[in-house]
Amino acid sequence: MGHRYARLGWALGLLFAALFYCRAVQADEFLIEGLEARAVEGIYLMDASIDYRFTDEALEALESGVPLTLEVHIQLRREGAWIWESDLVDARLRFQILYQALHGLYQVTDLLSGTKQHYATRKAALTALGRIRDVQLTQVERLEKGEQYRLSLRSRLDIEALPLPLRPMAYLSPAWNLSSEWSVWRLQP
Repeated sequence: MGHRYARLGWALGLLFAALFYCRAVQADEFLIEGLEARAVEGIYLMDASIDYRFTDEALEALESGVPLTLEVHIQLRREGAWIWESDLVDARLRFQILYQALHGLYQVTDLLSGTKQHYATRKAALTALGRIRDVQLTQVERLEKGEQYRLSLRSRLDIEALPLPLRPMAYLSPAWNLSSEWSVWRLQP
């Protein structure tokens, strides 16, 4: 009887290891290739470059007319801040990419401003989607001289924004769990 439980435990351990490996392989499909902040006329502006490497399942859905929504999470905190200290910036930018089969164009929309741009190729649309420029973070005067601050950014596919019939499969499949690791830029006024 104990031997049977040992086999079951070994099999479950192997299953969890395989699931963890599959999840680890899929988890870093988005790569933040550049992040920086600079002061311009008394305001800190942020630029970022994200390489969106979608899985075949996500690209197939996109080509079938399913809009994919991406959320870029931005945080600015004092380096070494206590957990109860407020973030100077905690913002989420939202973008959407949609393939319009009738026109043969890819539409990239900034969901906060409503700005739409169209591209003839998927590659051009994904490049534009990953190019984030001149995002206003905070006024320079809000940062204390001599302190160091940590600007963090990550991006993820918003599964909640998928059409309802697609969500259950997206929750269960690692192919839809697309996100980047946190990228960090340190700044000191």
